[in-house]
Amino acid sequence: MKAVSILLTVAFSACSASAVPTTTATSLHRVAHSLRAGSAGGTKGPLLFVSDSAAAVVYIYQLSTLKVVNTVTGLTDPQGECSDTKGDVWVTDAGADSIYELSHQGRLENTLTATAYPVGCAWDPTTGNLAVMSLFGSGSGSGSHGFVTVYPKRAGGSSHQYQNPKQYYYNFGGFDTNGNLFFDGRSESGAFTLSELPKGAKKALTIAIAGGTIYYPGMVQWDATSKELIVGDQSCGGAYTASCLYAVQIANKAGTIESTIDLQNSSGGQICDLIQGVIYEGKLAGSDNDICGSSPSTSYVWPYPAGGAPTLSNSSTDSAPVGAAVSP
Repeated sequence: MKAVSILLTVAFSACSASAVPTTTATSLHRVAHSLRAGSAGGTKGPLLFVSDSAAAVVYIYQLSTLKVVNTVTGLTDPQGECSDTKGDVWVTDAGADSIYELSHQGRLENTLTATAYPVGCAWDPTTGNLAVMSLFGSGSGSGSHGFVTVYPKRAGGSSHQYQNPKQYYYNFGGFDTNGNLFFDGRSESGAFTLSELPKGAKKALTIAIAGGTIYYPGMVQWDATSKELIVGDQSCGGAYTASCLYAVQIANKAGTIESTIDLQNSSGGQICDLIQGVIYEGKLAGSDNDICGSSPSTSYVWPYPAGGAPTLSNSSTDSAPVGAAVSP
């Protein structure tokens, strides 16, 4: 089976989803926690945060060199990541049902408590709200539907949960520049699902995909330059041993795959499993969780949108890398 964060993906039944306010007021507030960052060195300039679920840490790399400049410890099962307009990075921890806000240097700033297995997150540039994708619901194992929780920026506000009846498992998500949220996952039968929660809406929509097939959910990020949604596929072409990205044009509640971005490893072969990557200023950064066994898991920087051969690599740290985000 595919890597930890996308291992269990299920689905719902209908084209819409309703918002249900949580019973407690939960905003982005400061909470004490035991995360620890080492002595940061060389943290000027853009930094790449990579979560490693096996090592239970977050590695912080200098994006320009892929040299490790800090390590955050004290996590349980870190998964997906996202960054906000301050440059802080939010990390979901599925093992602790928590979401952590880390500063540029890796210092813990805030902690949010999730109600179920949090995997992905996305920051709304129009409101400052944080959306968190829970792979499946609370209860016994993976026996209930996942959902999206939106945490408000304003103090005292209530978080809300959203579900798409056609989507069972919820993986990763991203907002466009207008505040519309897109998130991927799988149906209960295992089919890839892409959903949209339009800004201000109380119902989510299923986005039908044309022009190709996406087999296993991966990263979701809006490209403001091309005005396309970049969606990762952890089983590119239906192959368990390959990952790639698709540029998807969104219009009229439908998506069309316009192009494929192939990504190579250091040996020139196709990468095995990029769970979540991040696009930043003409670069795509992330880690190949090499569950294929052909080479060690490695963090890479590729040219974007060209893809192809990496320009940087570091195979000295990662064991089971999952999430990626950039702090400018």
